[in-house]
Amino acid sequence: MNLCITGVGIVSPLGLGKEINWQRLIRSESGVRYNKNFDSFVALVNDFKMQEHLRQYEMAKSAISEALNESCIKSSEYDKSRIGFCVGESKINLFGNILPFKNSLLETLRKTFKFHGSSVTVSAACATGILTIIEGCKLIKNGDCDAVICGSSETSIHPLYIAGFKNIGVLTKHNPSPFDTNRDGFAIGEGACFVIVENIKKALIRRAKVYCEISGFANGICANDTISINSHIKIKDIIKRATNLKTPDYIHTHGTGTKLNDYNESMAIKESFENTNGISLSSTKAATGHMLGVSGTIGTAFSILAMKNNIVPPTLNFQQTDINLELDYTPNIAKKRNINSALVLSFGFGGQGSALFLKNI
Repeated sequence: MNLCITGVGIVSPLGLGKEINWQRLIRSESGVRYNKNFDSFVALVNDFKMQEHLRQYEMAKSAISEALNESCIKSSEYDKSRIGFCVGESKINLFGNILPFKNSLLETLRKTFKFHGSSVTVSAACATGILTIIEGCKLIKNGDCDAVICGSSETSIHPLYIAGFKNIGVLTKHNPSPFDTNRDGFAIGEGACFVIVENIKKALIRRAKVYCEISGFANGICANDTISINSHIKIKDIIKRATNLKTPDYIHTHGTGTKLNDYNESMAIKESFENTNGISLSSTKAATGHMLGVSGTIGTAFSILAMKNNIVPPTLNFQQTDINLELDYTPNIAKKRNINSALVLSFGFGGQGSALFLKNI
């Protein structure tokens, strides 16, 4: 069964909606700013009115609404009991109250949009976003759903989380610079991103706008301890299973800007393909901040838009690298090129890893 993506919705520090996000991304703009209240570089969602205790929900609702409008799911003949949710929450939302399960983000969104198909909550640190899409694919392949709303929403710019990340030494002391020699960590970002996944045959029959085919995916454990990715061999295994040994035109890397992640991720990419000369890479975390549980979903959205527009988004704040593998990290400025396939990578504290392989139809 072939699956596809028919809708995309984004709320990020770059703006509200996928078009403004994409335009600002390829113009090399960034939502990362130094915030004196946190004494840290962060990436906040601005220009979007929401109550503080409802930040996570309001961002999710906005992103889902955009994705649904694009996919025209509401006007389709799908039964509402066959449209499901896969919602990611990588950690407890400290801006909200601790509520019982019936008022969780997933259940609240099900009630808001009135879709009652099989649904799953996913929590896998920074690998959460891609895993929501993988689990959504499984719900469709298993015959439980006709379409699934997949994605995550994150509000982690909170004193407790910032203090925790500072204590383990992964927050940058200057603007984040993935893959650069002077990289020293990431800036925490917030936002939401959701996509609509469905059977490609059914989508084409109902004349939906089909962005791309989901050609492969994989997940697994890629680290030997809880806070660092230190085994490129395990990352390579995830990449090979997702791509089935096919070479992508573009790779949206996890690219956190930490010393170990960027080196081991680069090593895994270099060893996964016979020839990396034709592959363009980039990390968008210097533009949006590290959106944690949303990072894999927004990486998917940016990869879809890269294929649609044949533009590789840039890796910002890149001067030179100490990772001498002759990889093209697309420094600072977006570039035009034909992109017919894209690989999205995402890894998380605790060793979770996930990959998604997308292809033009």
